[in-house]
Amino acid sequence: MNNFKILFITIGLMFSMNLFANPMFSDDLLKRATNGDTSAQLELADVYIYGWGIEENETQAEYWATKSAESGNVKAMQWLGEGYATYAGLVGDMDPTDADEHYKKAFKWFSKGTQLNDADCMVGLANLYSNGDGVEKDTKKALELRKKAAALGNKEAMRDIAFMYKYGLGVEKNLETAKFWSEKGKI
Repeated sequence: MNNFKILFITIGLMFSMNLFANPMFSDDLLKRATNGDTSAQLELADVYIYGWGIEENETQAEYWATKSAESGNVKAMQWLGEGYATYAGLVGDMDPTDADEHYKKAFKWFSKGTQLNDADCMVGLANLYSNGDGVEKDTKKALELRKKAAALGNKEAMRDIAFMYKYGLGVEKNLETAKFWSEKGKI
């Protein structure tokens, strides 16, 4: 897929830099990934998508991230979910069919991560439900997911809940509740 790189680059370097301290390709990294180390597999996906120490290769990035996610690495599930959702958002107006296909892939990975109680995946899934991206719009489900993520300490979920209540998005407008969640969501 030629545009696969776009979906991960647009996520931004911050996510990958927070996970890994500027990983570089190495034979050791490849060996660990090949031997089933799911953290190394995700790190290798990052190395391939950004071309850190090796030629950029979107196909290899997707391969290693998927391998890691399929082995249960929730951070890889989030990585894929965010990437697919971002890509879908970028191509949505130009190719709605391609966008829908990628939103469905994002839904798959966010759902799997949510089943494993990952707060970041819950927020990603909530965003899909809030916007009706690849799924039927369901603000009640989005709020439920955000509250679960907030209970796990996710600040983004707390700020999203505050926003929903402040502007009455899928809930009755309630400035007191919005203020409560906004305070909890401060960094």
